[in-house]
Amino acid sequence: MLYLAPGGLNAETAYGSVHIGMETTSQTDTVKSATKLWGEALGQGRMEECGAGPIDYARFSNGVTLHFQDEIFVGWSTSNASSAGFANGLTIGAPVIDIEAVAGPVETFESTLGNEFGAEDLFGIADGPGTKAEIEVLWSGISCVFR
Repeated sequence: MLYLAPGGLNAETAYGSVHIGMETTSQTDTVKSATKLWGEALGQGRMEECGAGPIDYARFSNGVTLHFQDEIFVGWSTSNASSAGFANGLTIGAPVIDIEAVAGPVETFESTLGNEFGAEDLFGIADGPGTKAEIEVLWSGISCVFR
């Protein structure tokens, strides 16, 4: 199984857990691991107009998009239709407060994107203000979000 994690992805294999870390794992290895556990990418391409510079991506059928710069894994994002989750079962639709179990204290705030929240290398948008609101979008690392 391949799970979302702050700062990367966690793979559960027959040999134990493996962390696929951002800034340390190649695009090739990250996509290979994701393909093995999530199936072939639905699409791959490049987003030229991102604040952090151009980002290459691989989008999977479970609603996860992996982000790469200079052939290195630098982030992931999920949509509100994502079926992917964390090893503890946390998924889109859970209350924002549940983020604390995987990323520590969470802070909520209003932005031009709406009701945002952030914790240790994990960020997102909720359907309302405060920590009781439901998670709609999640990302970790570098993403292509415009404020």
